[in-house]
Amino acid sequence: MTIDLIRGFVKYSELIAAIVGTIFFYKYKNTPLKYFLYLLWYITLTEFLGWYIRETGNLTYIDEDGIHYMHWLYNTLEFITFNTLFFIYSKYLESINYKKRVRYFAYIFSIVFTINWIFIQNYFKEGAEMPVILGSIFLILSILFYLIELLRSEKIIVFHRLLLFWISVGLLLFYTGTIPFTLKVNEYMLFPGIHKLFLIIYILAITMYLTFTFGFIWSRKE
Repeated sequence: MTIDLIRGFVKYSELIAAIVGTIFFYKYKNTPLKYFLYLLWYITLTEFLGWYIRETGNLTYIDEDGIHYMHWLYNTLEFITFNTLFFIYSKYLESINYKKRVRYFAYIFSIVFTINWIFIQNYFKEGAEMPVILGSIFLILSILFYLIELLRSEKIIVFHRLLLFWISVGLLLFYTGTIPFTLKVNEYMLFPGIHKLFLIIYILAITMYLTFTFGFIWSRKE
């Protein structure tokens, strides 16, 4: 089984999650989780656009040495993904203190993201390091806030039927597992065995999207 085949599984697991989420949209169409479905479709379309760019070379950034880059596509994706997730969790948290913290997370992440691309990294040639690490940590904390509130509420009795619980499980698995890789993503790109590291990320991503899919099917209507 080649690394390209597994990478293909990631794209299709995203697509399956988005399709299943659309089928069961009636369960959560009147809740903030509707934005999660929009995000899923955006991620899916971005991945297929990325495949198109890799195959054709179109829409790439070309430096003075003639090297093609497509980091702009995924850097934009990271910015939108984290801010959308921060928004969703801020809407579901009941504690005013937790809500404020998650909103601060979004503000700080956006500021660091902007500063990083203006003064530190090249938005078009490099994958985000510090902004994604910071966003991952903030997102993990936001998820923990939600889980703490869930444990203390009456909803704990039916936690397994809550869509946001399954979304949280998937996100927690993926972002906790990928932080170490993100720390040196641009350096790792030069390593001969980089495909093995990507294999771990792809497996985590597939697991995450399958968890989302299960959540869409198993969760109750909200």
